[in-house]
Amino acid sequence: MIGLIAGALSANAQAPTGKPDPAAAAAAEACERAARQELAGKDLHPVEVTFNAATVQRDLSNDSQIVLRGAGHWRGPGGVRSFNYSCNVDLRTSEAVGLVMRDSTPPAANAAPARAPAEPDLSELSLAACESSAVEALKQRWPRVSEISFESSTRSFRQQSASQAELHGSGRAVPAPRSPSTVFGFDCEIDPRDGRVLRTSVSG
Repeated sequence: MIGLIAGALSANAQAPTGKPDPAAAAAAEACERAARQELAGKDLHPVEVTFNAATVQRDLSNDSQIVLRGAGHWRGPGGVRSFNYSCNVDLRTSEAVGLVMRDSTPPAANAAPARAPAEPDLSELSLAACESSAVEALKQRWPRVSEISFESSTRSFRQQSASQAELHGSGRAVPAPRSPSTVFGFDCEIDPRDGRVLRTSVSG
């Protein structure tokens, strides 16, 4: 694991008035130690951790413990990440007895690249579900339909948004006994998030 190097650590916690507070400064040092240990324990490989001045939460502190809120950032192989924290320090031992850290890196730095329109999500697409729905639509149109088949070469898929996609295709069927085989087309609207068929229509 890459060694942890604390850089530009600010242990000068301030009271709401902005005046230096020795007890708060010692508590801030304890909180910063705990925060660095937390980052290291998560195997995040931080190579530099910096802290902003912490603020004493007087309304949450008492005679036995002091509560601080602060923020900082750390740099690792993936870039710079920001965080904020809330920390409880036992005044008798000057050790942190509670620490909550939250990643506050702006969403733009976290977000995965948006999926390009040319790269639709096919993971939940079910051809069988669409074709079964098309069969039911054909039976409603032609109650005595038979010999239904689908042409795989005519299938086309289009995803317009994260919640709507369409599968188009065609096939052949015999609408009724002694009727000639007829070409039909189908349009199947799907929710690409779970593969659920929303609507199907047939033409021909």
